[in-house]
Amino acid sequence: MDPVTYLHPSSPISIAVIGDLCLDLAYRVTTEGAEVSVETGLQTYSVLSTTPSLGGACNVALNCKTLGAEQVDLYGIVGDDLFASVLFTVFERSGIGAEGVIRQTSSWATHVYHKVFEGEREHPRYDSGNFNDPSSESLDTLFTVLESRLETYDVVIINEQVPKGLHSSAFQERLVSLITRTPSVVWLADCRRLNSVYAHTIHKLNEEEGRRLLKYNGPVVELASSLFAHFGKPVVMTLGENGALVADGREVVRLDGIHLTGRIDAVGAGDAFLAGMVVSLARGATLVDAATVGNLAAGVSLRVLYGCGNPTVEEVVALSAAAEYRYNPDRAFDVRQAVYYEDTPIEVIDSVDRFEFPTLAIFDHDGTISVLRQGWEAVMEQMMIAAIAGERYGELSVDQIAALRLACLDFISATTGIQTIEQMYQLTEMIAAFGYVPVDEILTPAQYKAIYNVDLLTMVNARIAEFEAGRLSTEDLVMKGSVEFLHFLHERGVTLYLASGTDQADVEREAALLGYASLFEGRIFGSVGRIDADPKKVVISDILSSIDVPPSRCVIFGDGPVEMREGRRQGLLSVGVLSDEVRRYGANMAKRSRLILGGASLLIPDFSYRDELLRLLGWEERHV
Repeated sequence: MDPVTYLHPSSPISIAVIGDLCLDLAYRVTTEGAEVSVETGLQTYSVLSTTPSLGGACNVALNCKTLGAEQVDLYGIVGDDLFASVLFTVFERSGIGAEGVIRQTSSWATHVYHKVFEGEREHPRYDSGNFNDPSSESLDTLFTVLESRLETYDVVIINEQVPKGLHSSAFQERLVSLITRTPSVVWLADCRRLNSVYAHTIHKLNEEEGRRLLKYNGPVVELASSLFAHFGKPVVMTLGENGALVADGREVVRLDGIHLTGRIDAVGAGDAFLAGMVVSLARGATLVDAATVGNLAAGVSLRVLYGCGNPTVEEVVALSAAAEYRYNPDRAFDVRQAVYYEDTPIEVIDSVDRFEFPTLAIFDHDGTISVLRQGWEAVMEQMMIAAIAGERYGELSVDQIAALRLACLDFISATTGIQTIEQMYQLTEMIAAFGYVPVDEILTPAQYKAIYNVDLLTMVNARIAEFEAGRLSTEDLVMKGSVEFLHFLHERGVTLYLASGTDQADVEREAALLGYASLFEGRIFGSVGRIDADPKKVVISDILSSIDVPPSRCVIFGDGPVEMREGRRQGLLSVGVLSDEVRRYGANMAKRSRLILGGASLLIPDFSYRDELLRLLGWEERHV
């Protein structure tokens, strides 16, 4: 059963969220139109917009509503101030029950986070409510309402976020007593400091909180097991971009992180995870399935910039269908965990026992076979910096240019292997976000791609000219052993496919120039300029749907995470090539982590270890 089906309404569910009630106020500011204060000599700012959004327990409650919970009630304290009125207005508009929200007229200011953004830069945050003290009268009223409704809730969430908020000593004592007296209620705690206080609950916490609690620096799987032993209750430990672990005392289940390209904002992702998990749990999901939904909900939230994303059922279902994942993160970032085959540089990531000698093989082109485009990253970096800076390029400070360069390098690393047109769509978003270029002067993705292609083809055509003049040979422009390996497979009846994110005409031209186009017998696929038609994904999907070949007899070779991830998704043997495109042989270890995260089962430096690769796969006896 697909875990996201638990988000679809069945019987009505009811959820209580008790904790710190917060309001986020995001200000977009600029110095344009502002002045330097005559009185203070300080620069003032013009406020372009002010956006309120719910934070803390309020945001968890809102997420539960947007994910389909019919009844969501909040319990907490607010001040007798303007900000509390804003919260109550949002509660009413969102359908959140607020009878358990208590207005305290003294010794309490509503928790408000004032967040100021100037272009890409976030200014220091201003927080109110850091000196709150819940009164005994407020707690009496809150617990009276909570206890009268407690048995009606499918799940009760405990949220603890701020140091001086609802969770005073008196509150902790009363809540622990209530938890102990009501074992039939499903209690789930999401706390920053008080996990051990609310021990008799299911716990959702992040890796940093878990390590701090147990003072443990070992492997995350052992940490999750130790947390279960510490609480004696199931634990869901989130790992940021690397997914989550679920420990229930019998096993520790790993949920792969979701791979996202483009800009992300982690604010609110934990709340979205919690809400997705709780709504699914309330509808009858196992804890693993519920955490899977939470992982997807967090992925939706991460795409919302400058605020807390509030995922909907439709958004989570859509991401579930299209999600790409990050595999083996522990090994990817720790070369000490590398396992090599015999005395070779072939790294074994996953078991390959089930794969037979291939009926068909798919190859990426640039960086896997051809190095004609070696250095494209530097070309794209310079083009992107110029595009983002626009006419202000000459006046930007050294620090501003350095920030641009770092953002571009991170972007290129994260998007290596996808179509150029898709990269250019994301470039337009970066240009708008940096704000150096007026909105009405930003070009289309196709126009930026044309600019990049001119720069890139200048470099490529210079190499082709050297090749045609006889100063470079095929051997100088391909990875070691790659063409021989293509011939080896072709001679043994393996059907070959070439798939590239480069434009179709350019891939065909370059493969023909280097002398191996005929081996693919017309099965060469490149970009056709459509963001929804990635050639690597299309080729693999079309092959498996139209040809009666089991995935266990298919292999894909590539130096980028896109082909690794798609091969992994479809069940193919994914072999990552750690190609050093400058030397044309040996391993470029900078590619290692992204290929492993992409789902590679094996890593090879080039194709010179053909016999060893065949022996590892058990293919040598019949086919060498």
